Amino acid sequence: MKMQKFLLSLLLLIMLVLASCSTADGDNTSDSNSDEMTDELVIFNWTDYMPDEIIEDFEDEFDVNVTYSTFASNQEMLSKIQSGTVTYDIAVPSDSYVKIMRENDLLEKINFDNIPNFENMSDEWQNLDFDPDNEYSVVYAYGYDGLIYNKDKIDKPTSWEDLWDPEYEGHVAVMEAGDELNDMVQQYMGNDINDPSEEQIKEGGEKLKELMPNVLKFTEAPTPELVNEEAWLVYGYSGEAAAAHLDNDNIEFALPEEGGIRWTDNMVIPETTENKATAEAFINYLLRPEVSKKLTEDFPYGNPNEEAVKELDDEITELPGLDIPADEAEDVVLSDLLDADKNEIVNQVVQEAKIKGGAEE
Repeated sequence: MKMQKFLLSLLLLIMLVLASCSTADGDNTSDSNSDEMTDELVIFNWTDYMPDEIIEDFEDEFDVNVTYSTFASNQEMLSKIQSGTVTYDIAVPSDSYVKIMRENDLLEKINFDNIPNFENMSDEWQNLDFDPDNEYSVVYAYGYDGLIYNKDKIDKPTSWEDLWDPEYEGHVAVMEAGDELNDMVQQYMGNDINDPSEEQIKEGGEKLKELMPNVLKFTEAPTPELVNEEAWLVYGYSGEAAAAHLDNDNIEFALPEEGGIRWTDNMVIPETTENKATAEAFINYLLRPEVSKKLTEDFPYGNPNEEAVKELDDEITELPGLDIPADEAEDVVLSDLLDADKNEIVNQVVQEAKIKGGAEE
């Protein structure tokens, strides 16, 4: 009997040790880490960034009810996830915000055993600086900040400086976000966009004031103004150039000689998820080539899924800004967030410039 009790105690001890090991592996483990799929999924994505067809087809195939919510900025996304009011299962932050979320333990590690279609991803879009071991994110789309222009109205621009050309007064559109305006003007002035001094930020603010007479509108979505030809030159996203080109073939895209800026939006799983395996199933579904190509056909940003790109029609792959040759993009930089003190100065000087200009937002 003593031997039986000893063996039973030993067995219980071994079971406890094994259970402890299974939850000690990796960060942010929770009950949601089960490989069992649920019938619910909550996605948090940018506005106008996923075809309804993709969601509806996933719901039908996997018998899952998808709640799809949108945000307008990375700051809004981060704030809502930190609040915990809604337990999102997938979010789509930009590169620098993946880093912030990872460093603040806001993300689950992804179980890539559940995402075999990850093999379709181009090597170029793996192990990026904000997630060097590719544990927390999968690139959703990528693109460039550069110069969108109407070739029927102006010559091909070569530099950020062209935005200040007095001949374009009232026909220039630029980004609304302060950090993006500061990135552009710092690169134009030859400074490190990820480490400008406070004095350089203030100098950039003065330079932005000089730009204001040219500015028609502050917007991240200038497609309407490009299509109707109110805007001749735009500091904007490559995907906006591609979308506008579909309705007006005079619209083209160029990277400035100063380099331009590259970005990625990325799928992550917040640590508060209640449906982790279902989230991984959705990511795997989206990485099917025939599904991924639908994303690019509806929203023509760069697609990191090399198998999906092979299935795209030439009409899509040849859109301006969609696929920029490596030799043309060798000076492109990836933007990072500034510290809080510098960011406050950025917001202040940009707001002062906008007030001076009085252009539409």
